[in-house]
This record gives sequence, structure tokens and C-alpha cells, in this order.
Amino acid sequence: MSVELQLEKKVARRVAFGSISFMLGAVIYVLTEAISAYAWQEPTYRYAYNYISDLGVAGPLTIDGREVLSPLAWVMNAGFMAHGLLFALGYWLLLPLLEGKAKFLALAAAVIHGIGNVMIGYFPGVSYDGLSPHLIGAGLAIIGGNLAVMLGGASIRRSHPGLGRSGVGLGAFGLLALGIMVSGIFGHPAVFERLSVYSMTAWDLIFGFTMLPAFRPGRK
Repeated sequence: MSVELQLEKKVARRVAFGSISFMLGAVIYVLTEAISAYAWQEPTYRYAYNYISDLGVAGPLTIDGREVLSPLAWVMNAGFMAHGLLFALGYWLLLPLLEGKAKFLALAAAVIHGIGNVMIGYFPGVSYDGLSPHLIGAGLAIIGGNLAVMLGGASIRRSHPGLGRSGVGLGAFGLLALGIMVSGIFGHPAVFERLSVYSMTAWDLIFGFTMLPAFRPGRK
């Protein structure tokens, strides 16, 4: 076997694992959210009213007027951390398929997202003298993640134009949703929070599924 073909096979394995990391991260995130929400019975958890972060707080607490008590808080916190780590890992593994300087910026943003999600899971609803590491983590996760989606789309636009446009569009949509949530101009902040996060899980699935067969050893 030639050295060139051996290198191609190594890259192919790396791309495969990266694609799986993206898809696995999305599946874990959605499942842990659904499981922890289903376990929350009193008071009833409402997707349009309660924030995602509420699912990580064992409580009982009252946060901005919401009664927060998540029986399976550890499940959601594990989901936060798992998604952050798999998202960053996926970008690192898929670097060989990305192009230009944007790919390194995308990786940096993905690492910021990973750090933010670990903070979210490690500091659920925690504040220290007005400083909230949880909220800081949420900002890093949402902003960093959506920037990574946009930059990932920009770095793949030549080889996969449709995928590139999807990434730029989803990332921009996620940041717009975050801005609307923070401004409160349309109300329903929990809805826009979810939209700012689901832009990333949608990208996980689209990007991972598209990239999985994108590289084959020996292809010309």
C-alpha cells in the first residue's frame, strides 16, 4: 500500500469520526432535553415558557418568577457538556475538509462553544455576588456555537455551495434569535432561546450527514 493511500485512509477515518461526533452530539442533546423535560411534572415543564437551562437546575428555586425543579437535572447537564465537547471535537476532526483561514476561526469558535457548554452544565443556575458563571457559559455557548456554524459554512462553500449557504444562514438565524431573546421585543424569550440553540443542532445533523460520505480513499 502506498504512503499516499495510507494517508488518505487516515484522513477518511478522521472525517468519519468527525461526522459521527456532530450527529451524536445533536442526538444526545435532543434526547437529554426530552428525557429531562418529560421527568419534570410539578410544575409542568413548558417548552414555550421554560428555558433550556431550567432543565439543569435540580432546585427547588424561583428564577425570574419561574418555579424551577428538574428531577433529572444531571441528565440535561450531561447533555450540555457532551454536546459542547462533541461539537468542538467534530470541527477538529473535520479540519482536513474545510478551506481557508475561516476553518481555524470556526475551530476556535467551536472550542469557545465547548467551554461555554461545560460551564452551563457545571454551574447550573449558579450566581456568585451577582456574577453568574452559568450565564457567561450560556453566552459563550450560543454566540460561539452560531459563529462556528457560520464560519464552518463559509469554509466549505467552494466544495459544497449548498451546505455552505446552510451554515451561514443557520448561524445568522441563531444569532438573530439570540438578539431577539435578549431584547425581548417579541416576548416569548424561551422560544427564541430554543431557536438560537436549535440552529446548532440542525447544523450538527446536516453537516455530519453530508460530510460522512464526502471523503473516500483513492477518490480522484
